[in-house]
Amino acid sequence: MNESNSSSAAISTDVRGTVTVLRQVGDIDLANSDALRVRCVELLDSGADALVLDFSEVTFFASSGIAALAHVREYSAGRGGLPVHVVAGRSVRRSLELTAMDRLLPLHDTVEDAVRAAEAATR
Repeated sequence: MNESNSSSAAISTDVRGTVTVLRQVGDIDLANSDALRVRCVELLDSGADALVLDFSEVTFFASSGIAALAHVREYSAGRGGLPVHVVAGRSVRRSLELTAMDRLLPLHDTVEDAVRAAEAATR
């Protein structure tokens, strides 16, 4: 498991079968959304078949986080449409629904559900 820390968030990754799970805890804001975007691109470039973004413990989700997810979605589409799924707590889910990002990135309640859906999308 890889980890990085900032004053407002911690990112870790884990591989579950063919799916890479990125877990972010804390805030996603202007101070760290670019690091999130870069890490997601690195994971997609490193050969991940699918990506699950676990934001179930994100406490604040700024518009810069939405912009980072939009970039990740576009990047994955350019790499052949690699699946990107999001596990969203209430506040993140609301932000993604209000901006219609939930139409571009499937939302799930649990990591297990997201991993199953991402694996199914790679078959």
